[in-house]
Amino acid sequence: MASYTATAICEGDHWVIDVPGVGTTEAGSVDDVHEMAVDLVVAMTHVAAEDVRVDVRIV
Repeated sequence: MASYTATAICEGDHWVIDVPGVGTTEAGSVDDVHEMAVDLVVAMTHVAAEDVRVDVRIV
């Protein structure tokens, strides 16, 4: 299992999510942050979602 830590920062009406070594994405609400972080890791690393663990740190 691949483990990552994502950092999410509120920027006005959306959340900017950074996963070090992977990339950056955004979410429309705090409820979507984890899902978008996992989607980013899956898209950039080509690892199956069930093999990815993402811990989210809200700043």
